[in-house]
Amino acid sequence: MAYVMRRPSELRRQVLWLQAWTVALLILVVCSTSIVLAKEQADRAAAVAGVPAPGWWELTRPELRSLLGLACLMLGISIAGNALVSWRVRRSTRGKGTQTLAWMLDFYEGVLHAAREGLLLLDASGQVQLVNDEARRLLGLHDVPPGTGVAELGLPATLANLLTEGRTAYDELHLGANGVLVVNQLPAQTADGGRIVTLRDHTQLQRLLGELDAVRSLAESLQAQNHEASNRLHTVVSLIEIGQPDKAREFAVSELQLAQAMTDRVVGTVGDPVLASLLLAKLAQAQERGVLLGLDLGSEPLDVRLPAQDVVTVVGNLLDNAIEAARGGTAPRRVELVARTTREYVDLAVTNTGAELGATDLARMFDRGWSTKAEPGHGLGLALVRSTVERWQGQLMVDPDSEIDDLPALTVRVRLPRAVSGV
Repeated sequence: MAYVMRRPSELRRQVLWLQAWTVALLILVVCSTSIVLAKEQADRAAAVAGVPAPGWWELTRPELRSLLGLACLMLGISIAGNALVSWRVRRSTRGKGTQTLAWMLDFYEGVLHAAREGLLLLDASGQVQLVNDEARRLLGLHDVPPGTGVAELGLPATLANLLTEGRTAYDELHLGANGVLVVNQLPAQTADGGRIVTLRDHTQLQRLLGELDAVRSLAESLQAQNHEASNRLHTVVSLIEIGQPDKAREFAVSELQLAQAMTDRVVGTVGDPVLASLLLAKLAQAQERGVLLGLDLGSEPLDVRLPAQDVVTVVGNLLDNAIEAARGGTAPRRVELVARTTREYVDLAVTNTGAELGATDLARMFDRGWSTKAEPGHGLGLALVRSTVERWQGQLMVDPDSEIDDLPALTVRVRLPRAVSGV
């Protein structure tokens, strides 16, 4: 800003020079016109009187004093006009010159395009006046002409309501085109009472938190398995001590074979190692939380050629929600994941026992902020599932009348394309 403030009178000097040249040209035109008219009148009078016509200098010399007076008058008017215009322009541009304004415009344009934070400027009537590149990416917009209304942007309902209401907001979480956004909305310090809206991508942080939660769950399950392994080891030792080595060997081998068989089955059926690791972690997590998780992966390889983080988002959040719902219900607590692969699609169905949901909850379960938990910080998982499925043009439906071995249950069905062009 030091460069901007060093030249406050630049625009005033440029206006003065422009007006000086304009006045000089105007005086020249007026004087030339007056002399030409006087010459024509003198020529006609000389022709009528039969005397020689006067020359240019003879006509100019008597009018010279009046012409100089006229020039001084016009110069005074121009100086007064310059002062008025300079005051008005200086007030409008806060004392900044044309070169400074051009430099500021180029600089701010570069900042808007390079910023990794989305920016929207709204006027008092809620019409968009500016959208930078990052905001268009986060909101899935293309060209947004100035004056476009918020309702015409096609934003998610909660975000559109926030922008329409115009209330002040600090670090609110809303769904965007590709995930969760952190939204701030503040009044602009302008005369028209507009608003400034900033957007930050929260999806990456959400994924990191999800991975951290998965690691924490895995650590808890490993701790639980450590206690269980200690019990099994004590059992094997006790069998050996009482003279039953064959029973001890059979007991130890059967447990190892069961765990290895489950690992081989998951890894062999699921083509994506990231998804296979997720399913093994959820098996351990469900066991640690007292929930029986069944996997029916079919005979065909579960090969989804979508970004791994999107597949993990869908499967991980569906299983997390199902395990928590089953955990909060009465025994037996069951969750089942059924996966089937066709030529074009992968169909997933996650079924869980637990508390039944009413019609209102079923209609809102994929909305941001909906959760059966009273603690804050929940209600994003299923919203991310819906956002991801819609982004890949998949299908999502809920069946509240399902059953698991004659137990009432709820099923969430997802259909994802096996591959998308460009992935």
